[in-house]
Amino acid sequence: MADCSPCGKSVLTYVALDDNNGTERRICVHCDTPIAENLKWVSPGELEQAGYYFGPPPAEGEKGGCSTGCGSCGVKKN
Repeated sequence: MADCSPCGKSVLTYVALDDNNGTERRICVHCDTPIAENLKWVSPGELEQAGYYFGPPPAEGEKGGCSTGCGSCGVKKN
């Protein structure tokens, strides 16, 4: 996780490879902004406290994410 300025919060990041030279970059999962500093490794419990779901996918028809209805979190499907 890392702080994302455009999102205004601490977010989960993913690794992407640079198209030009293949180096790894960290990217915000919400807005795809590159994040180069202050990465923080978190436990599954800390991840869930931040509003992310950790564990097996919810059963069909169940809501994902924190289910507060805020619209800013959920189980991402790719």
